[in-house]
Amino acid sequence: MLEYSKQIMELGYLLVELLSEALGLNSNHLKDIGCAEGMILLSHYYPACPQPELTMGSTMHADNDFFTVLLQDHIGGLQVLYQNHWIDVPSIPGALVINIGNLLQASI
Repeated sequence: MLEYSKQIMELGYLLVELLSEALGLNSNHLKDIGCAEGMILLSHYYPACPQPELTMGSTMHADNDFFTVLLQDHIGGLQVLYQNHWIDVPSIPGALVINIGNLLQASI
């Protein structure tokens, strides 16, 4: 977990720089105002269910952070709400999904 955390922080620094540039700002802008400080590491494991039609999944929520890095597996299940419809996000095992959180949305 220590090595994983270190690597994720490095990825986080890179993402903050890229997001700054994408917003037309100096690449260090978001880092300079403290947006790259800290990390919360959550690990969830959702094993495959033999009867997926009986599962409820998690409740609708927003990511109340700057951004979330999600490592996809072969099971999938991620959905996004788009124009009042839930859309399945295709799962690509090993891919990283970057969700923009409420704090980043409020910053721009």
